Amino acid sequence: MEVIKASGEKEDFSYKKVYYSILETGASKILAKETTNLVKKSLYKEITTEEILKIILKNLKKELGIAEKYNLKRAIMNLGPAGYAFEKYFSEILNAYGYKTQTGIHIKGKRIIHEVDVLAEKQKKFMIECKYHNEKGIHTKLQSALAAYARFLDLKSHNIHQPWLVTNTKCSKDAVNYAKGVNLRITSWRYPKQESLAKLIQEKKLYPLTIIFMNENQKKALLDNKIVTLKSLIETPEKELSSLTKIPLKEIIKLKEKAKEIIN
Repeated sequence: MEVIKASGEKEDFSYKKVYYSILETGASKILAKETTNLVKKSLYKEITTEEILKIILKNLKKELGIAEKYNLKRAIMNLGPAGYAFEKYFSEILNAYGYKTQTGIHIKGKRIIHEVDVLAEKQKKFMIECKYHNEKGIHTKLQSALAAYARFLDLKSHNIHQPWLVTNTKCSKDAVNYAKGVNLRITSWRYPKQESLAKLIQEKKLYPLTIIFMNENQKKALLDNKIVTLKSLIETPEKELSSLTKIPLKEIIKLKEKAKEIIN
């Protein structure tokens, strides 16, 4: 059975892919098998991946926090529309893995001043270009890889050892092949397999703030105060958060309780 992806492309539906992606969230094998069978019974010709996602999410609500974790990719897209929150988010992910980071800094090249999304250091110094997308079906293409490497060439005299392209979606084959040829590091949604963005998040439970339901005013107030992860939300005292964001204390307490449900 073929399904239609958000990009409009068709691909063969994989039951194994659904089953194991559900297990990755921490769901029980019983729920993963039940949900996969439910999807199997619901398939019809040219069903979209969006419709399949709705079926999956509805059933995953049977276990606390699982539906939210399964919807992680969309939660990251909800950090937008601007890319700054994603840069801050990826910076916090790197911090959890022992990197020292700076975001949005300006470095002078041979002729112009470049704004570097993230500068990260752990044994080596990396110049990170973040390519953020807030819609499904958009891939990061070769042009982004070319731009990241060109920026690196103009800044490598600042003891920067390697360029790094990070995206919350998928990279095109041309972008990946080019990156391999010039030693450009790539982190995308599912690539590389053991160090993909999804894997880095799941291993240390570094879920974005937007994985829990909140209104736009709450989201904006928290992001404006650099609260981008559930971890930051939980660790910041309630009264301090309420004072910073002007969100009523009762609402802050509810958001923190939901965050704890997902992380625990």
